[in-house]
This record gives sequence, structure tokens and C-alpha cells, in this order.
Amino acid sequence: MRRTLIAVMTSCLLAVTACTGGGSSTPTAASEADVVAWMDKVCGAVDGTVKTMADEPPIDMSDPAKLKTGLSDWLGSKVSAVDKSIADLKGLENGPHPKSKELTTAAQDGMGQIKTLLADTKSKLDSSTDPTQVVTAFTEMVAKAGELEKAGADVQKKFDETGLAGAAQKASNCKGLQASPPTS
Repeated sequence: MRRTLIAVMTSCLLAVTACTGGGSSTPTAASEADVVAWMDKVCGAVDGTVKTMADEPPIDMSDPAKLKTGLSDWLGSKVSAVDKSIADLKGLENGPHPKSKELTTAAQDGMGQIKTLLADTKSKLDSSTDPTQVVTAFTEMVAKAGELEKAGADVQKKFDETGLAGAAQKASNCKGLQASPPTS
């Protein structure tokens, strides 16, 4: 179950920065190098969340208190990482490409959906009174992972629509994200 969660959540985050195919128009107001450098920062803003999501939650079914605390702490660290990514993306809204704000807003929205799912699950865990409720809350989060995949696909579409896929393919942080697919 936990590998499935990690794979799905990481896939969603990668989709936020996936840079495949799509149109690659070169903006006239800024040099291609400026756009690639900015795109590298956008992917870098997401990279911390991707790296944070790569670890597995501590699941110790033999001790209900440790299970609850471990999962809650794990989710809390993920929410903090997503918060940082959202703040970093917000700071990149005024990039050199005419559609910079459109793309960063879409990425922020996608990250916001991830944060909501993680925070809601953490809240349910923290208010749970028995191990069954803990497992149920975590299982519900895994079941909602498909919604995150859709959010990631929407951001991917925005890459294509804004003509930034080509710049992202040249940005090292974006390449790094593509090169680290989740394992299951």
C-alpha cells in the first residue's frame, strides 16, 4: 500500500514538471537562455517536494500509537515540503515568458491539491481514536490518488499550451525530475 501511495504521489508531482512533446515556441521578449534558466527554477521549486515524497511512511502495525504518530509526522513533513514548493512557485510568477504566471499558477494549483489531500489525511489521523481509523484515513488517501494524477495531467497540458515544454526539456532540474521515476 505504501509503495503504491509513493508511486502515485510522486508520479503526480513529476507530471507537474513533466516536459514531454508539446510545443516549444521561443519567446520574443526574452532570450531562450533566460526562459530555460527560469524553467529550471520552476522545476527546482517542485524538486524538494518530489524528493520528500520519495521516502516511505513508517508503518508499524504492531504498535498503534507509533503507527499514528509516525504517519502523522510523515504527512506533516510532506505538507511542509509542498508549502515550500508553492511559495517558491509564487515567487517565480513574473518569469521571462509571457505565460509565466499562467504556468506557475497551474503548478501552484496542482501542488495545492496535493497539500489538501495530505493535510486532510493528517487531520483525520490526528483525530482518530483507534488503529482502524488510522488505516482507513491512509487508505482513503491512496484511493484519492487518481484525483492527483488528473491535476498533474492538467499542469502537463498547461506546459504544452504555454509553449514551455521545449525550455523545460533543456533545464537541468526538469531533466533530473524526468530521470527519477518512482519505483513500485
